[in-house]
Amino acid sequence: MIPNAERSSRLIIALLLSVASAVNAAAKDYGQYSNVDPAIREWIEGLKDKTGLGCCATADGHPAEYAWDIAGNQYKVRIEGQWYVVPDEAVIDGPNKLGYATVWYWWSRDIEGGKTYHIRCFLPGAGG
Repeated sequence: MIPNAERSSRLIIALLLSVASAVNAAAKDYGQYSNVDPAIREWIEGLKDKTGLGCCATADGHPAEYAWDIAGNQYKVRIEGQWYVVPDEAVIDGPNKLGYATVWYWWSRDIEGGKTYHIRCFLPGAGG
């Protein structure tokens, strides 16, 4: 039988390792952007939303299916099959050097365990 102090230590270590791996897994470049021009990579890493927060790195952006909601006068993006309204402060104005729409988002879990998406930045496509 393992003493309580040792069992508690093992639980704490396991918890810390799981948290560390979850944080590390949030945004990784698995080589899918290895052919991106360094100037484009630098431009992307310098993008900021309208509040001045950075959008994150190249690997954090996701090509986006998007639509302009005429009635709501706002963009919407599809994330994992669901449409989400893009907050006005997340829309990046200016030229799109990528040529395709990109969304940067993160997610959290709600009390029931479902995902809640938070859109950090949205770069409309070349025609948007």
